[in-house]
Amino acid sequence: MVNLLANKGFSRVFFDAIPQLALVLDSNLEVHAMNQAALSNCTLEQRDYQGQRCGEVLGCIHHLDDQKGCGFGPFCQSCLTRNIALEAVKVGKTLRSKGKLEFLSGEITSVFVSASPFKYKHQSFVVIIIEDISLISELQGLIPICASCKKIRDDKGYWNRVETYIEAHSEAEFTHDICPECTKRLYPKLSSKLG
Repeated sequence: MVNLLANKGFSRVFFDAIPQLALVLDSNLEVHAMNQAALSNCTLEQRDYQGQRCGEVLGCIHHLDDQKGCGFGPFCQSCLTRNIALEAVKVGKTLRSKGKLEFLSGEITSVFVSASPFKYKHQSFVVIIIEDISLISELQGLIPICASCKKIRDDKGYWNRVETYIEAHSEAEFTHDICPECTKRLYPKLSSKLG
């Protein structure tokens, strides 16, 4: 097994500085390296993860679905991390996808998973970056909105247009249109022609 990033040189320090979970997997989806963010979310000791598959290391709830472990259960065929890693290696380019991961803790997290393939010593690998976007993709709780103008107050006390607030706190983007009622009110001549 290739021991990637074993020493504390620049590449190891750089890899550990990445704030998202970062793993290096081989073509069998076995883990060869993890950064500190991934290690802090991992249920295994640093010395124990090599040779383990991604779902086992991250604590995916589905790695227990089959006695053979990660990659063999019925859910594994639709696993976001597995599929993007395999596809990135197949097409030879970086891919990114959004989805949800389920953990043994019962937590379901919205994530972006990026996969970037590379070769080292004639062996194929893929770097996986898992970015938790649950806080920015799902608005939760009470949101103060003006009863008159419909602006939303952010956590700093500033009042923002609804579009501005939602774009800043989610993955949503806006495009503008005019509904039929407003078309009639604002453009009565055009509305009568549209019928």
